[in-house]
Parts: sequence; structure tokens; C-alpha cells
Amino acid sequence: MKTLDIWPELPIVLRVHYGKMVQPPSVTDVISVFQRRDRVCKISIDDGPNSLLKEVATMTEPFPELIELELSSSEAPILPDSFLGGSVPRLQSLTLWGIPFPAIGKLLLSTRDLVTLSLGFIPPSGYISPEAMVAILSELTRLKSLYLCSFESPQFWTHRASQRPPALTRVVLPALTTFHYSINSEYLEDMVSQIDAPLDSINVTLFDQPVFDIPLLRDFIGRTKILDAPHQVDACFSIGNAKITLFQRKEDIDFKVLDLVIFYSTHDPHTSSLAQSCSSFLPLLPSLEHLGISGYLPSGGQDVEAKQWMELLRPFITVEALVLDESAVFSVAPALQKLVGERVMEGLPALQTIFLEGFQSWIPVPEGIGKFIAARELSGRPVIVRHREKKQ
Repeated sequence: MKTLDIWPELPIVLRVHYGKMVQPPSVTDVISVFQRRDRVCKISIDDGPNSLLKEVATMTEPFPELIELELSSSEAPILPDSFLGGSVPRLQSLTLWGIPFPAIGKLLLSTRDLVTLSLGFIPPSGYISPEAMVAILSELTRLKSLYLCSFESPQFWTHRASQRPPALTRVVLPALTTFHYSINSEYLEDMVSQIDAPLDSINVTLFDQPVFDIPLLRDFIGRTKILDAPHQVDACFSIGNAKITLFQRKEDIDFKVLDLVIFYSTHDPHTSSLAQSCSSFLPLLPSLEHLGISGYLPSGGQDVEAKQWMELLRPFITVEALVLDESAVFSVAPALQKLVGERVMEGLPALQTIFLEGFQSWIPVPEGIGKFIAARELSGRPVIVRHREKKQ
């Protein structure tokens, strides 16, 4: 308090990251700053101890200058209705991780300037139903970015959105352009079936739930700007997960607009599931020119894999450039080998170039790719192979 009295009445920013500080301040020191609530404009308490969060929960006076609030804790008390006096008129960013706050909707009614809302790892005591979440969002007309992660729902909440009739009317979130989501597919479908937004960036993480099995998500993305003239799609495999990334080109620069990550409980990602996801999720997109395939790929019977890869490649009828990294070359080659003779134009009919990324030029091109190149040459639709360095 003496230090604060020495300085002029400047705005106060309080940032306390307990997990990164050798000697974090005492609870008394932190609370003393809150006594200057008419000057506090930003609060960030990361991994705060329960003793401090209990004191924070008792703050029932408004903070009229507060524009940014971030609270995270692994063991926090429930924030009451009276938190911050129920009024944050200037708040622009709110982040709560591990913080139960059932009355959050009431608090957010007091602000019209919120642009970023991030809620994650909320325990059952702070659970917000999809219907309540939509009601909250409907009042945030300036919200640009929404992050939702790992809500722990009460045991009684088990209904699926796909079992309910489609919403006759939807809430429009006119400013929402960025949406990151990682909870469960039922919650996601229930929420997105009730909203429309002009999104230009979306990141969705699913667990053992392929995209083709959640139609309301596909419909929601189809109503956004995400699928407006996409230029490139990348399919990346890792141990236990697969990811689809979509890019749009603006002035010769590719911007990431969509990340779909699917985590699998089994060791290998399911090529067949990803193939079904691509064919059902990605409609015929006339502007799609580049397809990239990279990462760890499952090992199995060659004939089975070749058939699955053909299914994966089938939707990409406008792709002109296929990029394969060194780990994908030998998995995709058997599928390309099937595209010969009468079947030569069944897959990737617009293809002009195959880029082997990180594949040493002195190593012979796999036999399957060689046969595909020869078949395309005879058909009058030649494809060339180029080598290039792997991107860092």
C-alpha cells in the first residue's frame, strides 16, 4: 500500500503467475492491490492458491475500470452472484480456467464491450448447459473470439443434440470470427445448432468421434465463411490423432481457417474414418488446389490401405498439387498405383504436380508413383514429380 501511495494514480495491472514465480507475493499483498479497485484495469492470476481465490470470491465491489480478467486454479471456490458487484461495464476479455461461476451470465449482462471469452476445465459445480451458453452469447454482440475447453457435465445431462429436432431459429453472433472448442461432440452439436456466426477461423478437437458422425457441426461450418474459396487442405497423422487443416489464400498468402483434430484411443489413426470425414465434411470445393499429406501413418495390409487411401483422395477432384512428406510417400504410392488403365482419372483428375517433401532426390521414386505417372502420360493428362526441402 505504501508503494501504491508513492506513485501517481496510474492504471494498475496485476499479473501473478504462481507456477512461474520463485517468490510469489503473499495473499495479503495481492489483496492490498484490489483495494485500489477504481484504478485496477487488468487482473491475471494463474494457478492461484485456494486461499487467494477465496479472497477473490469475496470481492463484491465493482471494478469500474476493469477491462481484462484472467483467473485459473486447479482448486477454486464457486464465484457467487455478487462477484464484482455483478457489474463489469468496461470488460473486454474474460478467461476462467478451473473456476466455477454459475452466475457468469448475470455478470456478462453488465458489459457490451466483451470481445474475448475463454472458459476451460470448468468443474460440475460451474457447469453451463448449451442452452444457457447460447443465451449468454446472444447478449455479447461484440464478441470476436470464443474458447471453450473441457466442461465437466453433471451426470444427469446425457441427451444428444442429434436426437432433438433442428432449431427453427438461430441466434446470430455478428462479430464472432474465431472459435476454439474441445469438449464433447454432444455439447458442441447442441450449441452450434442454435447459432450462426461469420467465422473465419475455427479449431475443433474431438475424441474418438469422426467428423462424419456429427452432422450438425458440418452444417454449422457450412453456414460460416470457412468454406468460402479454400485454397489448400492438409491431412496430418500422428500417433493417436489425425488433423485436417484448411487454408484460404489472400494476396498470395495462405491463412489457416480451420483445424479439425481427432484423437483416437487406439494407437493408430483410422485412415478409413478420416476418409469418410473428408468426403462428408468437405463438399466439392472448386477453389481447392493443394492437398498435403504428412506425419505418422498406420501400417497394415497394403491392399486394405490402398483402398482406404483411394477413398481419402476421391473427394479432391480439383486438386492440382499433391504434397507428400517422406513418411507419407510409401503409404500413398500403392493407392496411386491403382489409378491406371481405365481407372486413371478416378482419383485426383486435375492433378498436375506431386511434390515429394523431404524425400531425398537420389532415392528412387516408389514404383506405385512411377506407374501412376506413366498412366497419366498415356492419358494425355501428364503429372510431374518435384522434390523440395521439408518446411521447418
